[in-house]
Amino acid sequence: MSETLPVRRRFGYGVGDFAFNLFFTTASLYLLYFYTDVLGLPPQTAGWIFAAPLIWDAISDPIMGYFASRTRTRWGRYRPYILFGAIPLAISWAAMFLPTGLTGSALVLYALATHMVFRTLYTVVSMPYLSLSAVMTSSSHERGVLASFRMMAATSAGLFVALTTLTLATRFGGGNEGYGFFVIMSLYATLAAAILLFVFSQTEERVATVAPGADDMRAMARMIRRNTPFWLIGGMLLFASMASTIFGKTLPYVLKYEFDRSDLIGPALGAIAFFAMVSIPLWTWVMKRTSKRAVALAGISANGLGWLGFLLLVGTDVTNLFVCMAVLGIGGGASALTFWAMIPDTVEFGEYRSGVRAEGMVFGFISFLQKAALGLAVGLLGELLGLIGYRANVAQSPETLADMRLLMTLAPLSCAIVAGAFVWLYPLDRQTHGRLVRVLDDRVRRNLQRAPVTVSKGIVA
Repeated sequence: MSETLPVRRRFGYGVGDFAFNLFFTTASLYLLYFYTDVLGLPPQTAGWIFAAPLIWDAISDPIMGYFASRTRTRWGRYRPYILFGAIPLAISWAAMFLPTGLTGSALVLYALATHMVFRTLYTVVSMPYLSLSAVMTSSSHERGVLASFRMMAATSAGLFVALTTLTLATRFGGGNEGYGFFVIMSLYATLAAAILLFVFSQTEERVATVAPGADDMRAMARMIRRNTPFWLIGGMLLFASMASTIFGKTLPYVLKYEFDRSDLIGPALGAIAFFAMVSIPLWTWVMKRTSKRAVALAGISANGLGWLGFLLLVGTDVTNLFVCMAVLGIGGGASALTFWAMIPDTVEFGEYRSGVRAEGMVFGFISFLQKAALGLAVGLLGELLGLIGYRANVAQSPETLADMRLLMTLAPLSCAIVAGAFVWLYPLDRQTHGRLVRVLDDRVRRNLQRAPVTVSKGIVA
């Protein structure tokens, strides 16, 4: 299916990422802060409570992808999980922030258990959603447009979350920030569930996904193993995710303790999301006229400049801080757009090389890499914060602040260089992917022509 999708289908799919980023971005920006500065957990403990469920989430993604690829219903393979998982997912999210009054080991166990349940349900719903883009259309260009709609929704959610979360938590809490977090997270959960039900109603699975070996785990694994573009994009994602995680998780601490401006946490994170959002239509236009690879490299380069600028930032200059945030937002918009536009194209490459088509496994493994990177980065960050002497809600030493600044800039810069090397080697452009689709279509036609005609009980099959 290479024809243009109607706008309502594009929007109906893309808006789903607003819902998922009410969860994902909020957790990425504020969950570690919630554990350390609201619940009062030690940074090392908080880091691993964040990381362990995320690593479990990563491990479960390929498993979920496998089962989703095998699903057969009248609604398709992937959409039923969105329909039936939206409300349980929302409930699990609110439960993470429920004021329990627990302390000590009981608090640690409750935080770990609720985060684990949430991450499991997040996998059940998000993996099928990601796979939808590969079965709504086989057009590489149209998939780029779907990615653009998704990233506009995702960055809009990021902007909304960054600007409102701490402010509303304080307002609703009435002096009790923990209760405020529960109220605002419950509102986020309700909104997300409504959006996901809307996504189910507006999307349609149109690309035939039944291929030889699609129900064989070994065949799927062989398809992944031989898929060179997939591994290159996976390498890009792994290092880019680690870079953005380390910077984004450390920024609130730097603003709170070095800048002494907790009020800037939301605006600074919001600036990144805002400039990512407004840059996506431009990057989509550039991508159409150049290539996904070129835009990905441009985005990684912009991110590198932003981190370098923050490293060289003198003192606590707020104006230059927001210039760095703008550059990081523009780079992040390009990176996110091209990644999610590139990965569906690797489905056809894998099918071409192995004869197996399994979108769920492709997105499952790529999500595994993303979440494993996030989990390991946060766990490592919690340990490093402890090593450099960080203590919650007290003044930090000059040495701790200096180490914090180095940690949040040099580590992302190093990761960005490696991510750029993976993108440089990526081989699929629009023309190459178009040829792959035509070859696969020819295979289907030849197989249909060779298929034997059988007669059973008067019915020709």
